[in-house]
Amino acid sequence: MGDSMSKMLEQQISRWEDQREIKNLMGIYVNHIIMNMDAEIFDTLWSGQPDVCYGDNDGWYTGPVAVRGYYQAVHDRNVLVAELLQKKFPQEIGDRTPEENFGIGTFRDYPVASPVIEIAGDGKTAKGLWYCWGSHAEVESCGPISRWTWGYFAADFIREDGRWKLWHLQITNDVDARCGSNWGKPAEVLPELPEFAPLRDYAMPAYSVAAVNRAAYTPDRPLAGSPPIPKPYDTFAETFSYGI
Repeated sequence: MGDSMSKMLEQQISRWEDQREIKNLMGIYVNHIIMNMDAEIFDTLWSGQPDVCYGDNDGWYTGPVAVRGYYQAVHDRNVLVAELLQKKFPQEIGDRTPEENFGIGTFRDYPVASPVIEIAGDGKTAKGLWYCWGSHAEVESCGPISRWTWGYFAADFIREDGRWKLWHLQITNDVDARCGSNWGKPAEVLPELPEFAPLRDYAMPAYSVAAVNRAAYTPDRPLAGSPPIPKPYDTFAETFSYGI
């Protein structure tokens, strides 16, 4: 009886520790975004599995090369924004190094909340679902803008070398709207500013697979539920995947 109770307690504590580590992993992910450390996300937080994937509302990046390339493209865009702002404001920041200017003009805060986390019975994988009310300051070809984003973070995790890693991740928005606009309707197109024109032609990498993973809110969108909510499971083979 004593050994059985002790074993159950050890298992329960292990599950609590697993959940804590996964919550911390997602918190670290969000803080990497806040600090514009996108280029470090893949090597720091992602699994080495060949079927890793990252998805948003409109498609998927599949495989390590494509997923790493997505984060690198976000980094490269921040580099371009900093260069354009330095040219725009030479008196204020013209003497700074590229490293000192990096990240200016961009602030993306995605505080994830309402976690639902399940650890597989075999302890090899886990699933998590969060909702996020985010704010996003960026520079586009029209100049600086701010946006509201509301949506889901949904992830599969896998244990590698005793640590939890991202395996499949999708970040899909119900709302992605410019501040001050009607988020239920298409936003007014703002006039382009010549000094920021290069941002018009900056394109993120093409999706590995284009797909409508979640339609953003419009007044005529059918009622959309959440992504599947994790439920207890023993092995990954008997549950759904948040990946493609």
